Amino acid sequence: MNKLALITAALLAALVTTPAMASAVPVGTLITATASGAATGLLGLDHGFANVPGTATTALIDNDLEFLTNDNTAMVDFFADGSIQFYANTTDGRLPGNYTLSFSFAGLSDEITGFALTDLSQLLSGSIAPVVIDGHTISISFTDLVFKDAFESFTGQLSLSPAATVPEPSSLALLALSLGLMVVRQRRGQA
Repeated sequence: MNKLALITAALLAALVTTPAMASAVPVGTLITATASGAATGLLGLDHGFANVPGTATTALIDNDLEFLTNDNTAMVDFFADGSIQFYANTTDGRLPGNYTLSFSFAGLSDEITGFALTDLSQLLSGSIAPVVIDGHTISISFTDLVFKDAFESFTGQLSLSPAATVPEPSSLALLALSLGLMVVRQRRGQA
């Protein structure tokens, strides 16, 4: 019986480490934004980028802009794979001044563990600082950005903690079959 317990424990440990598959940020996730601490600093797609109550909250729509700064100089686009694109909405490729944008994600099943810059190839000068504030909130500050051309962008990438581990039904069936065969084998050995 000792051997059976060891094999069962090993099989259960193997099942527990099978991660469930999930997208980084599901489409429809509500994102609430602020610019330099003000809820009116970013205008959301769900409200037609109008400066109206509630405009700082919008749902993620893959491949569509989610936010525009109220001065119309910067745009933010979120993607379901966790990437974020920040655009300079200017004809001279300059985004002067200081911006601090914060984004809080409602209902994520996983926690945000990282936020890194991934493509700065169109940027000539300026400073950018991405920060993870907590498991559901990020912030990015940028100062005096100058791009190679008009309407250029830079990108970032969110990292989320691994999804909860959930055994697949086929794994559970295999475990049950294995345990059943071991019990039958052990009973035959005792007879």
